[in-house]
Amino acid sequence: MKANVNEIAEYFSKISFDHLDAHRNVLKVGKKTFGPYTAPASALVFPLRGRARMTYNDVTYEFEPGKVFHSGPCMRIAREVVGDKEFEYILVHYRVSDSDTHVFPLAAAHFELEPGYNPHISELLKKFHHTASISGSFHSLRAKSLFFTIIDEVLTCQGNPRKDDSQELVERAMVYINAHYMEPLTIPSLAALYGLSGRQLTYLFQKYAGISPSAYLIEQRINRAQELLSTTACSVTEVSTYVGYLDPYYFSRIFKKHTGVCPSTLQMSFENNN
Repeated sequence: MKANVNEIAEYFSKISFDHLDAHRNVLKVGKKTFGPYTAPASALVFPLRGRARMTYNDVTYEFEPGKVFHSGPCMRIAREVVGDKEFEYILVHYRVSDSDTHVFPLAAAHFELEPGYNPHISELLKKFHHTASISGSFHSLRAKSLFFTIIDEVLTCQGNPRKDDSQELVERAMVYINAHYMEPLTIPSLAALYGLSGRQLTYLFQKYAGISPSAYLIEQRINRAQELLSTTACSVTEVSTYVGYLDPYYFSRIFKKHTGVCPSTLQMSFENNN
């Protein structure tokens, strides 16, 4: 169902919860699962790339970037990937305290929001996902702060008037980059998808996103590489290939230029800390 922004804002401003976690999941092409139920907690789903069809208690939603979905605890669920691309999403669980469960029925409801693609929300989600995975009171407090910042940003975007066509084009291009950053993208080929020259696309990116499309592509690749180097046992060469750089030496130079450290140094630091 479509939910009222003011009702959701009131709900999140007044509830208290005793649990919060985040998971980054990928559903493979052709993947279909039926049930049995969602977790015994309320949840928010933030699609990152690809498309999927999910059904909560016999109500079906089309999941894609630019939308956010809420589900209640212990709902019947079915999932199906749509198209020929993997579906990647961040799943956030939060458990409302017993005293609030009956006061706020939205905690047990399923509904969708459509804030549109917003790069700031994407960055907040990455930070939240990373912070929520670290134990400790300080990180728990920061995760809650980021969670409410994300909710605020989603509801603010949901309430904004429709953007002009050029801004929507840039947002679509950003969604495309997020879904295809691991491929050998070029700015001319990306611009051609929207009937533009590379110079025109760069101008629109600078105007509406404050960054060039090439810099945005590098940013997405480096952010994903940092996450892989810090959370997996993949080699530098494997990470390089995964994020779209076939030459690991070139990848290392780009990575150090943008982060100040070599990928192998970051990986070693993570291994030592664990």
